[in-house]
Amino acid sequence: MAATCNLVLLLAAATLSGAEVVGEPSRKLRPVRGSAMPAPMLRGGGSLTAPQEVFVALEDEGAKRVLESPRKLLSKSIAAGICVGLGGILCAGVGGDIGEVPFWAKGQGLARFAFGAIGYPLSITLVTLTGSSAFTGNLPMVAAAIRAGKADLIGAAYLLGITYVGCFIGTVLMGALCAGAALPAAKPCIAISLHKLELTALQTLLRGVGGGLCISLAITMATFAIKHGGGVVSIFTGIWLPIMTYVTCDYEHCLANFVFFAAAQVTGSKLGLLPMLALTLTLTLKPQPNPHL
Repeated sequence: MAATCNLVLLLAAATLSGAEVVGEPSRKLRPVRGSAMPAPMLRGGGSLTAPQEVFVALEDEGAKRVLESPRKLLSKSIAAGICVGLGGILCAGVGGDIGEVPFWAKGQGLARFAFGAIGYPLSITLVTLTGSSAFTGNLPMVAAAIRAGKADLIGAAYLLGITYVGCFIGTVLMGALCAGAALPAAKPCIAISLHKLELTALQTLLRGVGGGLCISLAITMATFAIKHGGGVVSIFTGIWLPIMTYVTCDYEHCLANFVFFAAAQVTGSKLGLLPMLALTLTLTLKPQPNPHL
């Protein structure tokens, strides 16, 4: 139920309207593989500004991804899950293992910063540079495409369903690897998982909204850097700021939970599968900014 509500809210947020863009194909004229996209222009004349170009790029990427084959989407999303797992292991092994007092306790602001600054920014950077397809990254892209009439709900469900499964496979494999190899991050993952399970359903939902906003901004900033010729440093900087904020603030992200819970379960914790599955099935809401202000 939480997953369904979040997806509905996501799509509703994506319908926020700004200045209309002409030259976009209608839903009936959604571009097929290999078709050319007309250059978008603001209604009334004038070219798009730099931010508007970025939002159009996000729309086009979302429309492109719903046309990819199931095998390609699954492969790319498993790769994305592995990238998320690499960041989660680094995150838990550094910021999650500083001293005896957990990073989420009062007075542990620097530990929370270390937890946020080191780890998950690597994940999003790797996903971006390798062209992988992360479920949570696809959410704002396909929402933007739907808002612009470049994709439909069936295409969105197809894209999100396959990439959710693929990311689950990749992240769980990395969590199991962490535990099986007895990496330093394995035991901290137990404490992190227990901390997450202490939250109420409402707290988890609201933290997911915060996490979704930060991840959407990271994807937008990375797209801006790529669109304007930025190199690896520019892309990483654009990603690092919002992702560091998301993790430091202790927001929620379903793919991160897959890594922590899998590592904790294989390590031998007594967390129980039912509450973990209930929490990880809570999707991260992606508020979509108005693309044509």
